[in-house]
Amino acid sequence: AAASYIKAGDEIGDRIKYRQEIATCLQAEEWRKDAVYSPYIIENLGMNSPASDYAPVPISNNEIAFTSDRDVSTGDYKYAWSGNDFSDIFLANLTQNSVTPYGGDVINIDENEGTIAVSPDGSKMVFCRCFSREDYDAHCKLMISERMDQSWSKPSILPFIKDGINYRHPAFSDDGTVLFFSANIEEETNDYDIYLSQFEDENWSQPVSLGPSINTQSREGFPFSYKDTLYFSSNAGGMGGLDIYKTWPLADGRWQTPVNLRAPINSGADDFAYVINRYFIPSDSILEQGYFSSNRQGGKGSDDIYLFEKRKYHPVKPEPEETFEYEIVLDLRVFQRQYEDANDPNSKIIMRVPLADAQISITEDGREFKETASNRFGILTLDLNPEKEYEFFVSHEGFFNNELFFSTRDLTIDSTKKVQKYEERILLDKIFYDKEIVLENIYYDLDESFIRDDAKPTLDSLANLLKINPQIKIQLSSHTDCRATEEYNLNLSQARAQSAVDYLESRGISSDRMVAKGYGESQLAVNCICEECTEEE
Repeated sequence: AAASYIKAGDEIGDRIKYRQEIATCLQAEEWRKDAVYSPYIIENLGMNSPASDYAPVPISNNEIAFTSDRDVSTGDYKYAWSGNDFSDIFLANLTQNSVTPYGGDVINIDENEGTIAVSPDGSKMVFCRCFSREDYDAHCKLMISERMDQSWSKPSILPFIKDGINYRHPAFSDDGTVLFFSANIEEETNDYDIYLSQFEDENWSQPVSLGPSINTQSREGFPFSYKDTLYFSSNAGGMGGLDIYKTWPLADGRWQTPVNLRAPINSGADDFAYVINRYFIPSDSILEQGYFSSNRQGGKGSDDIYLFEKRKYHPVKPEPEETFEYEIVLDLRVFQRQYEDANDPNSKIIMRVPLADAQISITEDGREFKETASNRFGILTLDLNPEKEYEFFVSHEGFFNNELFFSTRDLTIDSTKKVQKYEERILLDKIFYDKEIVLENIYYDLDESFIRDDAKPTLDSLANLLKINPQIKIQLSSHTDCRATEEYNLNLSQARAQSAVDYLESRGISSDRMVAKGYGESQLAVNCICEECTEEE
């Protein structure tokens, strides 16, 4: 593959154009060679079929629930592109090598079901159901069901689900209070990112993106959380197709730069849905056991489920005789959003495009390091020092400032490469003066003005934006519907706007930079007849 990119670069007279792809291919080849030293051994499970079997979830030490479109699935619907049945959720007994439907007839119906998560205490099940009926929103939604003795309750749609968006790949945290999943919420990419929702006060909060350390312009999905480590799959680089990565939360709220699990877990095909068996008891020779899915060569079907075991004793790669010296090179790419209407900040976001000539101020371990700018392609290529913490403060006339942190501590180093290459992306938002910008996910309870927990992430992001843009002053406006009196609605909207200002002030934003303005029903945010407005509207 690397040779193909080199040839393509030579044909257009610009081999540098494909330098990232070439480096990725060469790195993948080295990882394949090093697989002999890996602590992992893998095995194709006997329960796999010629159909697509994937997304395993351990139910006990010898049982897994999984998704499959094998020909015993419920219903008559079929995939248009493959002719296979819609998928269902199954239970495999690995000791008996038997497979049966899982969850009863309330789970597997005529629709398309798959990618299941069961809470650690076994009381809740969340799974994906894709609807095909014309009288319903034909998208994939997350359904939740409660354990009832030996059966499951009729599933209901999770409350934060919105029409027109696909949700899939649920996974619980160790304590069951956080639900991770993937969704194509971002309009500008229409690709899948990973989000989380927290269970607080008997409710699931609005989804929060895991941020740019994890979510790229490529496709991320199949999250799995285990002991403060998050595993997920992405097709952004790696060994080819989807690769499995791991990351963990840092003290400052960010996520560690994801680490590729390499071969033999990853291959040149799609590798995904990595889970660790919580029921496995380690032995003197096996430290850990789990499963993942792959469509690599040598399988029984289009997607197969593989068992992996992490050995305590395994071959160790010899250390190089000489001290290994290397360079760290970072490509920082600066982007801006492109709107359908360039003068309307609330219009549809079409794409992200490079932003040239962005001014970049860099500090190293808190000390001034360099002042520079992005090139005409929006890229800054920079040599960094090992074991350092960097902060990039990025600005451009007509745009909000933004900042990015990058650490050269604990990087995964390829000892066969003299140059270690990394890439980070940062987005600058255009400043729209005297324009109202809608802040998503700020909702209030009926007749109340206090800030709900599900609104705090949006306001926290606004507070951070104001902190790194001290020259900006804002007016926070609030609107109501017209179901009460005009005076009541005006007072309620003013109280709500003031609550948002007070919250931002508690986050360190000076009150003289903010104005609270309630419009009541004088400027309706939605178009509906007053008496017929729904709660959603």
